[in-house]
Amino acid sequence: MMRALILIVVAVCSGCAGEENVGAEKPAAVAPTVATFVGSEACKSCHASEYEAWQTSHHRHAMQPAAVGTRVELNAEIEIGDRTTRFTQSAGGDVVITTDDVAGPAASFPVVYAFGTTPLQQFLVDVGGGKLQATSLAWDSRPATDGGQRWFELGADEVIAPDDVLHWTQPSHNWNFMCADCHSTAVKKNYDVATRTYATTFAEVTVGCEACHGPSSKHLQTPEAELPLRLADQSQQINNCAPCHSRRSQLAEGFSAGADYFDYYLPSLLDPGLYHADGQILDEVYVYGSFLQSKMHQQGVKCSDCHEPHSGQTRFVGNALCTQCHNETGRVDFPTLTPKLYDSQEHHLHSVDSDGAGCISCHMADATYMLVDPRRDHSFRIPRPDLTQMLEVPNACNQCHIDKDAAWAADVLADRFGAPDLHYGMILAGARAGELHFEQALAQIATDVNTSAIVRATALSLTAGYSRRMTSTAIEAGLMDPNPLVRIGALRGAERWVPDRRWRQTKRLLEDEVLAVRIEAARILMPVRQDLAPADQRLLGESLDAYLKVASLTADRAEGQTNIALVHLARNDIAAAEASLIEAMKLNPQWVPALVNLADLYRASGRDVLGGDLLTQALQLVPANGEVLVAQALWLVRQNRTDEALPLLKTAWQVSQETRFAYVYAVALNGAADPQGALAVLDAALSRRADQQLLQTAFSIARDAGLNAQAGRYAAELQQQ
Repeated sequence: MMRALILIVVAVCSGCAGEENVGAEKPAAVAPTVATFVGSEACKSCHASEYEAWQTSHHRHAMQPAAVGTRVELNAEIEIGDRTTRFTQSAGGDVVITTDDVAGPAASFPVVYAFGTTPLQQFLVDVGGGKLQATSLAWDSRPATDGGQRWFELGADEVIAPDDVLHWTQPSHNWNFMCADCHSTAVKKNYDVATRTYATTFAEVTVGCEACHGPSSKHLQTPEAELPLRLADQSQQINNCAPCHSRRSQLAEGFSAGADYFDYYLPSLLDPGLYHADGQILDEVYVYGSFLQSKMHQQGVKCSDCHEPHSGQTRFVGNALCTQCHNETGRVDFPTLTPKLYDSQEHHLHSVDSDGAGCISCHMADATYMLVDPRRDHSFRIPRPDLTQMLEVPNACNQCHIDKDAAWAADVLADRFGAPDLHYGMILAGARAGELHFEQALAQIATDVNTSAIVRATALSLTAGYSRRMTSTAIEAGLMDPNPLVRIGALRGAERWVPDRRWRQTKRLLEDEVLAVRIEAARILMPVRQDLAPADQRLLGESLDAYLKVASLTADRAEGQTNIALVHLARNDIAAAEASLIEAMKLNPQWVPALVNLADLYRASGRDVLGGDLLTQALQLVPANGEVLVAQALWLVRQNRTDEALPLLKTAWQVSQETRFAYVYAVALNGAADPQGALAVLDAALSRRADQQLLQTAFSIARDAGLNAQAGRYAAELQQQ
């Protein structure tokens, strides 16, 4: 059924592109009130050169019917390890995959689409219910001389069991949610919660002309009067490229050329696990977050200055791409450039004909994803082996000079170019670790308008871990910033404020001009329900409606159902929240937040005994997670099993070093008649970060235990806060 539906959609799009039945009477043209999608074929006759360039692009080959779009003959039997997979293609072109890499006996599925093109290609399998899954068995389409022309498993040598969240049959490989929005044009997911099925549609099977220029039916009818978006300036290009070239979450469907990115997507900041502390790419984050950090972005360089927009290829080969601007004469449209001979051994320190002489080798270091796919960092950074020494981040020099260490590379660069400047990575790394003496520097980065917006936003998000006035002032300024990224970062920093202050200072952002900011404001204000005026109650209620709509877009995911449950909890609808959390666990039995939140719901609704098994299950999944350790420990305390709880609280503090866990552990130790042990934990936490709650707790424990000297010290520190 899914395949038939998709073929109908493609046929309709092709028909809209201008094909007619010979001899048929042509109906009178009726201009639609809203432009509709007509397909890329409709653009070909008038835009032949652009169409031909697009034919060679990754966009054109992002997704194609399996029978015509594969880079390999799909009649093969592949054995990798102890698993066998067989592709069988009929004379009519239909492809079936038979594999024993599933739960239960070997099974066969229709192969509907070829996914991607180079350096690898995956295949989309119809597993029923409209659900398409991307196989972990992939074709390495690189030349054989580069190690390609082979089948390989994306899990490398690791055996991934069918019940593992990373197995190809699991949500992590689901096309409808994970891939469709960026590999086709005008996607609508159409998930049915009741049946857990999809009826996903798109206007064009791949990334077509209208994905970037907008629906073009009106332009087709009156070409001069209705022009598609040209994407001429930097902001337009980034706005249109970012939906697919950024690490982000989706807020709404229907993004089209000219719409505001922040009304449809919420981008990630430079967060741990995604980016190294200095902003270099770590996980697969694509280009947006890197490019925003660059001086090129700040000076107005746009995507098409380097990339031909229809083919996606770079405009020049080798260093010529960079020396179109970075040369001895400079460039009129970028007047801040220093005219200089950059393509010389004096600058790049390598033999002219070596790889090291390439600009991108030093300034766009790459990271490899999916085993064979190197992606270049678009922050265009100066190599910083000194940061490798301090922060253990990678550097371009030692990617090639693997026989040398970072100290050697740092000395070479210092001898040639002098001592490097202070880098924001030092401050972000210190703030990630919660080190107290970085608070002032963090506030300075957050308020420096000459610093990249994504760096400022990240700094503001990290202020949530501090408590002094200087970072509060930075948050207040960030909430007023014209850049939505900075406002989002400030909202995350504002989570540290008590509910009353958080409401007073952030409620106006519930009516922000862009949806991403409104949703972030709703998220942090969701717990604020008490003592609001009627007008404020209405405002919060409307914001929760908007948040619920966004969360419902991902109702096919355990994460989405958990977010839906949080809205129901904010409205005190316990039954609806419970149902959503149970649905989350059905969608992903290993989704820990659902287990923990459901256990807490049982506690709050007088069914605390039911939460124990859920927390035990969660702890088995993530035995070193501080949140789960504390939740399990507090459950044991409520069951009068405090002796069992203390070791869990100790572990939570040790593995996380977070002040909130230090507080809980110290209170528990004091309750167990160990005030000295409690004060030792609080002192250890305070040595990392000044925190008024910890100081107040330490003062109270010392005073009540008759430890007057220590109580006096804490009182003095409290007066300095």
